[in-house]
Amino acid sequence: MIKNLIFLVTFLIFAAAKAQNTSGKVYAGDKRVPGVLVENRTQKKSTVTTDAGDFSIAARLNDSLVFSAPFMETQVFIVEQEQLEQRWVVALNENLNELDEVRLTEAPKPKEFNQEEYTAKVNDLVKRDYQLNPQAYRPQYTSQGIDFIMLAKRFASLFKKDPSKKEKDYGVISYERMQQLFATDAYFDQKFLREQLKIEAEYQNLFFEYVGAVNLDGILLETEHQLDLLKELLALSESFNAEIKKFKQEGLAKPGSN
Repeated sequence: MIKNLIFLVTFLIFAAAKAQNTSGKVYAGDKRVPGVLVENRTQKKSTVTTDAGDFSIAARLNDSLVFSAPFMETQVFIVEQEQLEQRWVVALNENLNELDEVRLTEAPKPKEFNQEEYTAKVNDLVKRDYQLNPQAYRPQYTSQGIDFIMLAKRFASLFKKDPSKKEKDYGVISYERMQQLFATDAYFDQKFLREQLKIEAEYQNLFFEYVGAVNLDGILLETEHQLDLLKELLALSESFNAEIKKFKQEGLAKPGSN
């Protein structure tokens, strides 16, 4: 009897040790990061952080955990005892070099408009033109001073609206742009579709159509907004997969329905 009791206690302790989990939250700066791939390389298990950046994964002491996400530097941790006993925080850093490399289109950035510099240039142009063409500045309708009406017309073109202030039209993220993104991007690829968005191969084109129908702003394809794109795709994939699951269930129910 005592032998059996000792065996049972030992078994329960061993089972509890095997069933241990480690959990916590992933941040990048002061933002919680969804969609981070969390891998236990020792036990060959993986999960993805929630919209709030939370994760929970099976782990034992000295297991190797890897945290990776698009545009972030990969972090590797060896599980310590305190990480099994309480929630902990993982801080990821943006990989700026990779952010530059994954731009779909490279366009020169407009120079920031500087009002003081602009006014100084206009004044300089006026002075030089006055020196070269003094006769053009002689008053036509006044006995003294400069004809300011004529002067205003002469330099009206210099005071046009700053071109850098024009709002760029990024369009929307269409089916074609989704195809291009997942065919050419270093991170938004087939692995990302399968492992993080959970999109089955046979439904990938349908998912692209699904995203295209939402008319997401094309600005999300710009490097500085691709973390926002990641969040949008995670949310859309969740609703898309729910629809696919519902469709499959309804299809299976039809033969037996009255």
